[in-house]
Amino acid sequence: MSDPSNQALSTALGILGARIPEEKRKAAKMGPIRVQLEAFGVAILAAVLLKWFCLEAFQIPTSSMQPTLMGSKEAGVYDRILVNKLISLLRDPKRWDITVFKYPLQKNQNYVKRLVGMPGDRLTIAGGNIWQVTDENGKRSYRIERKPDDLQEAMWKNVYPARMQARSETKVLGPVLGASPSSAFTEAGDTITVDMNGSMLLFLRDEADGGMIDRVWDGYPIAVMRAMREGQPFDQPQEIVTDVRIAASITAEQALDELAFDIVVARPKFDTITYSLLVKGGKGQLVVKVKDKPVGQSPEFPLALAAGATTELAFAHVDAQLIAWRDGAEFARFECQPEWESRDGCELWNKDSRKLDLAAARKVTPQITAKGKGKVRIDGLRIDRDQHYTRLGAPEVIEVPADHYYLMGDNTLQSIDARGWTAITIGVDAEGNVVPPDTPGARVVRGNKRAMPLDRDPDRDETPIAIPSHDSIVMIDEYGEILRLKGKVGANWGERIAFMKPGGQDGRDEWVAPETTNALGISFVPRADIQGRATLIFYPCRPFSWLFFNSWPGRFGFVR
Repeated sequence: MSDPSNQALSTALGILGARIPEEKRKAAKMGPIRVQLEAFGVAILAAVLLKWFCLEAFQIPTSSMQPTLMGSKEAGVYDRILVNKLISLLRDPKRWDITVFKYPLQKNQNYVKRLVGMPGDRLTIAGGNIWQVTDENGKRSYRIERKPDDLQEAMWKNVYPARMQARSETKVLGPVLGASPSSAFTEAGDTITVDMNGSMLLFLRDEADGGMIDRVWDGYPIAVMRAMREGQPFDQPQEIVTDVRIAASITAEQALDELAFDIVVARPKFDTITYSLLVKGGKGQLVVKVKDKPVGQSPEFPLALAAGATTELAFAHVDAQLIAWRDGAEFARFECQPEWESRDGCELWNKDSRKLDLAAARKVTPQITAKGKGKVRIDGLRIDRDQHYTRLGAPEVIEVPADHYYLMGDNTLQSIDARGWTAITIGVDAEGNVVPPDTPGARVVRGNKRAMPLDRDPDRDETPIAIPSHDSIVMIDEYGEILRLKGKVGANWGERIAFMKPGGQDGRDEWVAPETTNALGISFVPRADIQGRATLIFYPCRPFSWLFFNSWPGRFGFVR
């Protein structure tokens, strides 16, 4: 039985509804201004959410990741990139990712570097590569961290003929390439012809740029390379580069008795190591020699060089392995043992004289040798080198803490990265004076150490900044807060961060801010501070970059 009160309510609503005209019962319409404001607000919200969680654009301001990401003052090329921020929410970072993160010593600033160290790693940087270190029973062993093949292909940097072209040189034999016997060689364009009657040797000399060493201008288009080469000093801490690739097309009138592509590594106090692709009797083999004696070789594989036929060959020693290609396709790979590698003795920098030591006893020589008779034509000779990581300020063994990562720039000679990030610690008293951090009652402040001498204009990354005319110090702490403090600087400001004690009169009252490096919260980036992975370079790109006469207009593409 129905409830009388419900019946009465239904009747009342029916009567009320019948009295309201249909057109007045429709929803009220929004005016055009409100519609536009609502659409604008939704668009802003979507853009903010997209930037916060998915994609964000950045400009590369420095050279630390060149040539992968450009920030070159000399060439006037500053890449704009898109960073995938969603990926950091979906998975953990991976080794070799180009990663955007909060700088540990100034967390309001984003940095971009390549991730080379994972949580729990024990790493060493040696011979241009990244190695895992294991200590067991008093014995140390090494295992290389090998780059994926697609990344490795993107990291090759051309040395020959690029260096020669950047110097506007046209003659190859002599200043750039050495040849023996020299009378048997002739050149025409990029073709070298050898009239053989026994044996021949063709090797990289390149005395103008020091041979196979880690020059910062390698790996760029010629115009950019030339601009960088003219703007860079030659005396920098550098190393010989042992990871090298040789490629050339070989055409022999008669079948050769023997052909070899060699990479010879010589270092003082170490035995000479030769990595080779050897072709003989219709067979090929990858060989490692120490003092000209084979210590390791791959199984033989078919590799016939028919008389009169042109064969394109390439050979590389890279990431502790030997690789051979024929006509652009890989056909052999052989893994080197750690004891056959050249991890140590690669440094060219003389710490005492602060100059490069280009002694002949320490060098890497890519070369082609052959035995036989008749004419041999060498076309399209190309010599590349690998991306080369240098240790510089890093400890011998880098121990990466749990839930943290170790990041470096690809351009290690010009990158301030985890190897050298340094914190300074100061105290601030109740009056705002800079005082030693152990001063009773002082507030302890930590920040980035990157101060310049007083005769140079400060830049936006410098901290602390001294203003002697006002007895002031401007410092950004590790959280990004800008502090203006009272203080007088001590001697040699820039080389060291020294202050006068409040009321002090001479050098006896100086104190130097304590420095810390290679420590938790300084050289290692926590998982929570990883912002995303660099995905795409969207500018410079044609046709827009042509309007600004960009030296490298075609930069558009995915980042690897």
